Amino acid sequence: MQVDNQPDLTSEKIAFLSLAMMKGVGFHTLWQIAESKLSFQSVFYSQGEELSELLKSKGARLPSTSNADWDGIRKALAESVDQLRAVFEASKIRIAFRSDKCYPRTLLHLDDPPHWLFVQGNAEILSAPSIAIVGTRDPSPDGLWLAEYVGLTLKHWGHPTVSGLALGIDQAIHNASLTAKVPTIAVLGTGITADYPKNIGPLRKKIVESGGAVITEYLPGESYSAMNFVRRNRLQAALARALIPVEWKERSGTAHTVRYAAGLGRAIAGLRLPTWDHRQISLPGGQGPRQVFTVPGQDEAFRAFVERSLRDDHLYRQASFL
Repeated sequence: MQVDNQPDLTSEKIAFLSLAMMKGVGFHTLWQIAESKLSFQSVFYSQGEELSELLKSKGARLPSTSNADWDGIRKALAESVDQLRAVFEASKIRIAFRSDKCYPRTLLHLDDPPHWLFVQGNAEILSAPSIAIVGTRDPSPDGLWLAEYVGLTLKHWGHPTVSGLALGIDQAIHNASLTAKVPTIAVLGTGITADYPKNIGPLRKKIVESGGAVITEYLPGESYSAMNFVRRNRLQAALARALIPVEWKERSGTAHTVRYAAGLGRAIAGLRLPTWDHRQISLPGGQGPRQVFTVPGQDEAFRAFVERSLRDDHLYRQASFL
């Protein structure tokens, strides 16, 4: 399978996909295999009962039978993987392991960086200095105004954006990025082939065709869950050099992203309107710079703060290892 002139899927990635499509094997099981330093090939091609017991020891929920036709199972999985590869090729999707050149090194700042990423579109954009811009799914008129304000500023910075493809602020930022002709990265809380939010295909297509990317660590077709979205938020924070939370509540996905960014030492630029006399914008402590800007009013200071963050290579030099 050729994707963006990258080599075909390796045997290790084919074994990974085969295990991912095996009934009873899910994200947690594959994560445990990767954490134990076992190769997916060595696991997948283990002898029948050995394979069954190994997968169960990693959390898989397999049928309790000693008569499984593993040759037949592997043949059926090979056919399923071939079908999935055709989908990947048509949609410009690849798999990036930590050892791959296109894997973004900034994710290695996390305590639990993904062992793999599914990437649709331009994988190289993941390593460019970028700005994460996130917010509520149910924005107020003020929140929508702030999203539009940030969107109009994107051309000034000229750097890629990162958001979560969710309804509300996230989609507003992706669309503003397309209008400003800057690439945008959508980080999913579902599998790469899931249609979520419903009917999101046209926006995803525009993102990919405009030089951006859609990424996830979840397995193909995997549905959403509250925990998936919480874990997704750590990727948004780690990919970017600066975070702009547009509008959020204390208990929300955006609040998780803000806390992840603070823990990683990323710059955080909070925003408030001059009319918000009694509304406090509280940013958590951390090593990175953080400031709340009133806009309109502190427009130049806000733009300069984000610009400085985009030029700061200090943290990113730490991520030059595997």
